[in-house]
Amino acid sequence: MTSTPVAQPVKERLRPLYATAFIHSFVLWYSIEKLFMRSVGLNDYLITIATLVYIVVMMVANIPLGILADRWSRKGVLYIATCALIGSSLVCGLSHGLAMYATGISVWGFFYAAYAGTYDSAIYDVVLEETGSAEAFARCYGRVQMFEATAFITSALFSVVVARYSLRLEYFLTIPFTCCAFATLRRFQEPGLHRTVPRPHLAAHLGRLVRGTTGSHVGWIVVALVANCVVMRLLIEFYQLWYLGLALPVIWYGPSCALMYSGVWSGGALANWLRGGRAALAAGFGTLAIACGLFVQDPRVVVGAQVATIFGVTVLNIVLARSLHDAMPSTIRAGVSSVVSTIGYGLFVPTALAFGLFSHGHGIFAASVFIVVPLGVMCLAVARGRRWAVRPAQQPRPVLWLGAHRPPAPVPGQRRERAAGCAPGTLIGTALGIVPGYAGPVLAYGGPKENRVGEPVKSLESRANTHSGRSANTLFSAGSTMSRP
Repeated sequence: MTSTPVAQPVKERLRPLYATAFIHSFVLWYSIEKLFMRSVGLNDYLITIATLVYIVVMMVANIPLGILADRWSRKGVLYIATCALIGSSLVCGLSHGLAMYATGISVWGFFYAAYAGTYDSAIYDVVLEETGSAEAFARCYGRVQMFEATAFITSALFSVVVARYSLRLEYFLTIPFTCCAFATLRRFQEPGLHRTVPRPHLAAHLGRLVRGTTGSHVGWIVVALVANCVVMRLLIEFYQLWYLGLALPVIWYGPSCALMYSGVWSGGALANWLRGGRAALAAGFGTLAIACGLFVQDPRVVVGAQVATIFGVTVLNIVLARSLHDAMPSTIRAGVSSVVSTIGYGLFVPTALAFGLFSHGHGIFAASVFIVVPLGVMCLAVARGRRWAVRPAQQPRPVLWLGAHRPPAPVPGQRRERAAGCAPGTLIGTALGIVPGYAGPVLAYGGPKENRVGEPVKSLESRANTHSGRSANTLFSAGSTMSRP
């Protein structure tokens, strides 16, 4: 297993996005939210109801915001997310009961709907636009997870100090820091891959989303991602209920939260090293075995199991997201990611409701079965997807990608022409095909020249989706079946 290096232009373009991800995740009240909800009179069941309210809002807003990101601007949708996070912190901080807190957390659901699917789509397009290959996506998206986890850990540690004075103050102190995201987003240069083709009508766009999500070539990816989403949300939303069941002192909430999110940080850091279906399958079953520690009524075992489980889920989420994006054109990338996220939350709603009722009647430790079962489904989906991917009929067809030095074999009756070049750092010229009157080769993206048989050149995104770098899609061979909008 080797790590894929990241080109310097990619690093420079993504730095503002990394900073924005840190700011969006530096939320002081995350680590004490359930404790604050208890302080305003909510029991475990009402906490679950408030959570389901914002989940429903997020589900309703998720697909429209994903389509907006594809048709308008991913950067603009992140501006909307920033405003929603500010509004949520304000309303929740002013609440004194279920109604107002549910309103505030619903605004947070709108924030998450704008947040989910936008970062990974923007990063995938930046990597593809700058390098012509998606090989560095796992490393770059893993860095976003690392910055998010660093923000979670830092804010959790700061919240320990603030909580000694007031839980409500945690909400208000989050607002000024969140406002800094407007400055970092302004410096982010948004990729333009989703604007390289004419914008289709809304009905046609929705049809592409449905076909992209339900196609047989991505079926097992979607199943695995949905199960992964259920496990991740159950842990993130309800992990503090295990602390309440263990009767941990308030002072331990911040450090325990920070330790748990260190698992997210580690998962983001090491996701790029996980290559191949066997490694992904081993990681899945290892995570499933460790998650069984949530049944044990011991603080050390529970916290350790939470950290290790969230680590494994984070790693697999990044690997599966890469497989999904490999199969999608840029014009529907954010939308498809939002659709998959919505399906995951659609399943999470009844699961969380059952989780709340079951934990209220039988205890939080017995309710750990709601973590273990979706993990088993995810492992089975990864195993089934891996077997499906090795079928000869589904293998990627050999193509010439950027970085190859050997020209294709001559075809009888065809003449060989130079492919159209363009200035470094641009993509549209390459995607338009052979330029009439082209006199000589120009380096595109700093890569070597290449020869093509005399037919219109496939777009750079098409070639990268079909065969990303040296090894195509090592977990699921989905990229070869949908290569252009």
